Amino acid sequence: MALASYRGFTLKSIGSSNQTWKVTIKNRELQGTLAAVKKSIDWWCDTASIIDPATLASRSEKAPAKGAQESFNGFTIRNDTGENNAWYCMFNGKLIKGGKLAIQRHIEAYLIAKKKAELAKK
Repeated sequence: MALASYRGFTLKSIGSSNQTWKVTIKNRELQGTLAAVKKSIDWWCDTASIIDPATLASRSEKAPAKGAQESFNGFTIRNDTGENNAWYCMFNGKLIKGGKLAIQRHIEAYLIAKKKAELAKK
């Protein structure tokens, strides 16, 4: 069993081939390839939400087409290069960049906060 450390988390290999790794985040054990487990840790550190490494591994295989664009809650999210984390959106006069899912979550969080503020005014 090999051990590694990444962003303060201890990674442990499963089996003798070192192909499958596991990490424990908030009492939840996640396992997958080393790259996918590291992406899950990055996701946790950036968004405080846990994503299974298998989900991230399957997403990374599907690269968006060059020139892809999607409308999400009235905002246009674009990707000109075809890279997974090269999405961008003009949001409230500012350019936000990153993964498509992260941008969508940012927009949703803003809309929820805006709705709560409007309800609090009433």
